[in-house]
Amino acid sequence: MYKILKLNNIAKEGIESFPKDTYIVENDITDPDAIILRSFDMRSMDIPSTLKAVGRAGTGVNNIPVEKLTDLAVPVFNAPGANANAVKELVIAAILICARNILQARTYIEKIDESKDFDKEIEFGKKQYVGYELPGKTIGIIGLGSIGVRVANTCLNLGMNVVGFDPLMTVQSAWNLQPGIEKSDHLEKLLKQSDIISIHIPLTDNTKDFINTEELSAMKNDSILINLSRAEIVNNNAIQTALNKKNIKTYVTDFPDKTLLKNDNVFLLPHLGASTKEAEIKCAKMVAMSLKSFIEDGNINHSVNFPEVQLARTTDYRLSITNQNRPNIVGQFTTSLGERNININDLSHKNYNNIGYTVLDVDKPLTDEILQSILQIEGVITAKYLSKSTQ
Repeated sequence: MYKILKLNNIAKEGIESFPKDTYIVENDITDPDAIILRSFDMRSMDIPSTLKAVGRAGTGVNNIPVEKLTDLAVPVFNAPGANANAVKELVIAAILICARNILQARTYIEKIDESKDFDKEIEFGKKQYVGYELPGKTIGIIGLGSIGVRVANTCLNLGMNVVGFDPLMTVQSAWNLQPGIEKSDHLEKLLKQSDIISIHIPLTDNTKDFINTEELSAMKNDSILINLSRAEIVNNNAIQTALNKKNIKTYVTDFPDKTLLKNDNVFLLPHLGASTKEAEIKCAKMVAMSLKSFIEDGNINHSVNFPEVQLARTTDYRLSITNQNRPNIVGQFTTSLGERNININDLSHKNYNNIGYTVLDVDKPLTDEILQSILQIEGVITAKYLSKSTQ
């Protein structure tokens, strides 16, 4: 039986991806083969020696010690794109709420609740909350991944002028962009021309404080800044200053901070980006299938620290090898198999940063002695025998 440690509540549709006759999925397992989680912070957790994989039912992996797990040859899987529609819809909601001053108008209504001239005050007060329509307005989108592309296409369909900035945009994302979306090579130009700016980039060392004093100073003084990506991408101190100086009009973030509370020009959300039933189900199912495919067949799908390697099974006998990325190492373990009369039916090998990963289908069962011979090759980290006959 394979053991999966569940560190958060995971949509049952994802858990049901693990067959009950071969998997145990519980929240109190001490010797798990894999861990599945959402927001649980693993960074101070003792890593079980039995652990082979970690699956995050979401996109971000800031709560997972990826570097430490990479050193232990443990792949970390996530669910890229599974929550993209949910985040896109929240961006559109935020744009409409801000453009029409809905929050401020609602607060106004609550304050005159006991007024004797209720109807009269409403008619008088609504003049303060005149907003604008979206057609003809310009939205700048920073980051054109699966979420950014969806936001861009939807805004274009709403009649907006759409400008995107992403020096690392993939070919797939470029194909998915609708005609009419302008791609900018200059962030400052995008900031200056946009009425609304929406951020959709991952948090890395290079993107921390990506939006700071200089960038905020370049924006229109009536602009709206939306950050549903990660809190640290926007510097909160710079935001406070920009709002006080009226460099920008409104800041929307999915990452509440006490320093931003009680500011009428900040729209705080309690991390609702992926909080839809549909997104939770998609994320859970995607990462569960990645874990299952890795545990049973050694395939790597949607990993943040391992290369993508998939191989359709041609035999019941499969070997997966994790190694340091160095020259001629694949030749060494294929030679070792050949010397023991093991024929390789098919293999797939790829490298990612310092990690090399190989899946091989062979024509006969592998003994412990053969596995040990592979493990003795300098640079080999793990060698696992994945036999269908033992599953």
